[in-house]
Amino acid sequence: MNDNDYVYIVTGSSSGLGKSLITELEKLNLKTIGIDKVNADTTNLQIDLNNVSIDDLTQIRDKIGESTIKSIIHCAAIQKNPKKDFENINKLFDEVFTVNVKSIYLLATLLEESFKNDSSVCIISSVHSEATTENNILYAASKAAIKGLVNGLTVSNKDKFSTFEIVLGAMDSPMLLNSISKDELPKLESQLPSKKILNTSEISKLIVDLVNKHSSILHGSSIKIDNGVLSRLYTD
Repeated sequence: MNDNDYVYIVTGSSSGLGKSLITELEKLNLKTIGIDKVNADTTNLQIDLNNVSIDDLTQIRDKIGESTIKSIIHCAAIQKNPKKDFENINKLFDEVFTVNVKSIYLLATLLEESFKNDSSVCIISSVHSEATTENNILYAASKAAIKGLVNGLTVSNKDKFSTFEIVLGAMDSPMLLNSISKDELPKLESQLPSKKILNTSEISKLIVDLVNKHSSILHGSSIKIDNGVLSRLYTD
């Protein structure tokens, strides 16, 4: 098969890593489908991953057409801190787990007819899956669940596609930069063993290389690019 026969699906395509991935893939003249609830120049299908419908799946299948999915790269994620009341906890728990975990399981499972044995599912995770901070309970729990999902997809779909996760540390994404002030960024970087946050463009180039050339040997793997955070017991 040549590159024109493949399509790359990226969730969370309107900003951050997802947007950067679409840009890198298109630089290589590769066919992409960007999925996000926010309309943007890097979004082909405006779909709310908190509420994926049969119609949404039909739209995705129509976009795929006769192409083979080379990779689904799941970047979409939300981070919410519920108030301590019953309705709010139930609502936000379901929303965080649906977007961060359930949605990629739906896509990987229900689009499997468009995979071939050199296809992959690459799920973006976070250091919060292993060590977290205050008030990130739901986000951390959802990212930890991704490892279980990778394990399950690895053994259940081994003949259809390879599955792996990339565990990222602090990165110059809107999720991080919108949550801290400019004054707080130097302090954060000074606490990292690497002394700098990850660069979205560099990470997207690496991911494109992995899904294009190396996905078959990464089946079931967890790749950490974590600023060195998980190598130490504490931050100064």
